[in-house]
Parts: sequence; C-alpha cells; structure tokens
Amino acid sequence: MRRTLSLVLALPVLIAALNALPMPRSTSPLTPATHAAAAPSRLPDPLSLPVAVADPATPAASEGQQPLPQASVPSRPSIETGPTLLGEGRARTLATSLSPEGFMVAGDGSRAGSGPTWRYTIEIEPGTGLDVQEIVRLVEQALYDSRSWARDRTLERVDDPRLARIRVVVATPETVDRLCAQAGLRTNGIFSCWNGRIVALNAWRWDAGAIGFDDIAVYRRYLVNHEFGHGLGYGHMECPAAGALAPVMMQQTMRLGGCLANGWPHPSAG
Repeated sequence: MRRTLSLVLALPVLIAALNALPMPRSTSPLTPATHAAAAPSRLPDPLSLPVAVADPATPAASEGQQPLPQASVPSRPSIETGPTLLGEGRARTLATSLSPEGFMVAGDGSRAGSGPTWRYTIEIEPGTGLDVQEIVRLVEQALYDSRSWARDRTLERVDDPRLARIRVVVATPETVDRLCAQAGLRTNGIFSCWNGRIVALNAWRWDAGAIGFDDIAVYRRYLVNHEFGHGLGYGHMECPAAGALAPVMMQQTMRLGGCLANGWPHPSAG
C-alpha cells in the first residue's frame, strides 16, 4: 500500500520532467530550408558572359551588335497603369496549350487596331518561372496602345502557332540562344532577337532591364516593340539627336547615344 502511494505521489514529478525535455525538430520536406534549397537557380550574371558579335541583316535581327556596357539593374517601380488601349487586355485567367517545342501558348485570343491583320502568339517557356497571365497583360499593353504597332494595323493574338506570322516567345537565355542561332545570330545568353519567325525574348533581360532605363516597365515595353517591329519588317535606327526620344527600332539595350529611353513606335500619338 505504501509503495503504491509513493508511486502515485511521484507521478506528477515524472510528468513535469518529461514535459521539460526538448521536442525533436520536424523532418518534413516542406520546411522553409528544404523548400528554399529546391528553388530554381538565378539566371546568369551578364558580366560573366561573353558579348555578342555582329548579326546578319534582316529578316533576322538581334540586339547583340555592340559590346554590352557595364550591367546595371534598374529599380522596380510599379508597372505603369492606365494605357490608352486600342483593344481590351485580358482580365481573366487564360487557358493555355503546349506548342510542339513545349512552350505554354496563351489562349482566349484578343484583337486590336485597324488595317492589315497580323496574327501572333504569346508563348512562355515553363522553365522561366514567369506567370503567363502577367506576360500576356504586359505584352498586350505594349502592342495594343495607341502609340504602338496596333495604330496602323490589326494585331490578332491566336492560340495556334501554325496560324501566327509572329510568335512572341519569352524563354530562358539558353533557349533564346538556340532559337537565335537558327538564324545565324549569337545572343550569348544576354540578348533577344527576331529569328525570322520568332520574337525570342530573353527572360533574364526581361527581369534585369538595361542601363539607361530607370523604369523596368519602359524597358519591357521597348523590348517587346523593338523585336516585334523586326517581325513587321523594320530595321535598326540610330539616335536622331541628343535629348530626343530614341526610336523604338534603335538598339537601346546596347546604348542610348544621347537619346532618351523610349518604348513606343509612335510616342507622340497618345
């Protein structure tokens, strides 16, 4: 009886001692440390890559004709709002399909402008990690504004690359290099190009911008409209005068030459 009573009296002390012991750490694969380790690696530093060489004449065209100035990553202000669109942008979740190359092709097409019709696609390589919805919104804003290419032609986004005269593809630097090499262009991981069928936009450049561009939204607009302009048949231009807006077909990624950064084909038409 006495032994039983002693055990009963000692039980609370034993429980308190067990509660004081440290708990083991979770080994769940969803812990922040494990999740961070599984995140994709950063896109390449442009200073670790060689500069591109001169490209051949259009129809294929690349920005890589001059040595790249020292890289500068601009600040990230909010995207410009309130563009004067000639067509309606996408405000809902888009369906996607896969191209033969494995790119995600945005569905639920759109149309803007007036004049001869140019059909195009917007495609994103899954390896970029970029959001299809956001890419479509930004590309359509760039193309459908009254200051852009839809001013004097009809641009129709389709979901079948076989029907498109121009394919806008946002892809990893490695894939862009491969696409541009098909036209004999060397982009060396840091440039974008028009290869005669595809507007190949470098995802690293999409994120990093270029020296002279303080607003990443302006740079992205320029990048889309410059390479799309090659698809429409326009060649490169030079800075007309110091302090003037750079022509959209000027290689602004490489240098501004005294001009001011500009992403519109018709900047005074707004």
